[in-house]
Amino acid sequence: MIISETAKFHIGDRVCVYRDSSYGAIESAVVVGLPADHSVRLEFTDGHRNHLRDGRIELLVPLTH
Repeated sequence: MIISETAKFHIGDRVCVYRDSSYGAIESAVVVGLPADHSVRLEFTDGHRNHLRDGRIELLVPLTH
């Protein structure tokens, strides 16, 4: 399960992904997909993409139109 104070993410949002429970490993990424299974598809700063199906994620910068 994904844990977040953000109720809903949008494609293009910049987020912060916490990789462990102590918040010691943090990565920033951009939301590139929101599959129906409630996971979040992310593209990280080094260019790799990954699905986040559980863990903690928070909104850094919302997409503005």
